[in-house]
Amino acid sequence: MQGYNYREFSPGNNIWQKQPRLLFLNFERLAVLGDFFMFTYIMLSKAFSYQLTFSKGFFLVVMVVTAIYAILPAPSNPNSLVIDEVFVRGPKTVSSQSLHGSMKCMPLEKED
Repeated sequence: MQGYNYREFSPGNNIWQKQPRLLFLNFERLAVLGDFFMFTYIMLSKAFSYQLTFSKGFFLVVMVVTAIYAILPAPSNPNSLVIDEVFVRGPKTVSSQSLHGSMKCMPLEKED
């Protein structure tokens, strides 16, 4: 392990834990997409008729948009998903005393 040039390779990057390259699809995102697909398939087969109607098409479009939004990176933690930010972070923060400070909303601009 001699001769590393730290000007070209930063020591903070772990080369053994690279992020997935193709659309950043890791197993967590694939599991969320699989869950949305199964939910959509069951709802389309049970709740709607066999004919292609406007409501069935609208439901399909809404579910595709929701699934894409759910697998986007969360604003507070890019390694987490938006669906975790919405459904997991809130109850986890409320139930844990050590995380109460992370729920504070600070204004971006000072008030007059």
